[in-house]
Amino acid sequence: MKYLKSEILNFPNIKHAFSLRVDGVSPKPWDSLNCSYFVGDNEKNVKINRKKILNKLGFKNSFFINQVHGKKVVNAEYHFNKNKVIEADAIICENYDLPITLTTADCAPILFADPIKGVVGAAHAGWRGAIEGITDNLIDRFYSKGSNPKNIHVAIGPCIGKESFEVKDDMISIALQKDAASEKFFSQVSNLYYFDLPGYLLSKITSKGIFNIDWIGEDTFKTPQKFFSFRYETQNNNLVTGRMISVIGLTKT
Repeated sequence: MKYLKSEILNFPNIKHAFSLRVDGVSPKPWDSLNCSYFVGDNEKNVKINRKKILNKLGFKNSFFINQVHGKKVVNAEYHFNKNKVIEADAIICENYDLPITLTTADCAPILFADPIKGVVGAAHAGWRGAIEGITDNLIDRFYSKGSNPKNIHVAIGPCIGKESFEVKDDMISIALQKDAASEKFFSQVSNLYYFDLPGYLLSKITSKGIFNIDWIGEDTFKTPQKFFSFRYETQNNNLVTGRMISVIGLTKT
């Protein structure tokens, strides 16, 4: 099974992966490694797909959330095994062998790790969550647990890139009201406007004192054969698409 990794998260006590859309069992229109329970796919297919990548990393269990484009952060340890799916957009975890997961199809999956303190985190950031401060909230959780910013490493996974993310006036207006600093991440080409989501997230995270950070450099919209892209599918009149999974977890060395 193929998946992507970031060198910035290469530590003996950390395992992580950003999945592709291939090598799964889901039929069309989720073809094929759909890892979200919330897009209409058969639950059995989703379980098989998730196990494929979790097993590849050596994990048996995982914690996931129902992402709602907000700014809520949850502790995985508090909710694991309670048989209730929590609505949130970021997770933090200090338990070994309890990987935390996100699912995305254009929004940015962001994986965080402090290998010294033994803390991992994951944030789901579309433009709204990014502007609202989902990464700020998660980083504050790391700091509350005693993490030193120089020990926090961050990888932004495959997401829609600045040349693909066309936006409308209403989105620009909301973004500028929430964060005036977002203005420099909008660009105009002819009469169209675009937003640099990974660039904005890099700026947000570095503004919190974290500089060990990288974007994996993959634009989901440009490579729909490789990644799920909600925007690409809807522009081609396909109203259903799957989701990739991003995983990070602590292991004992």
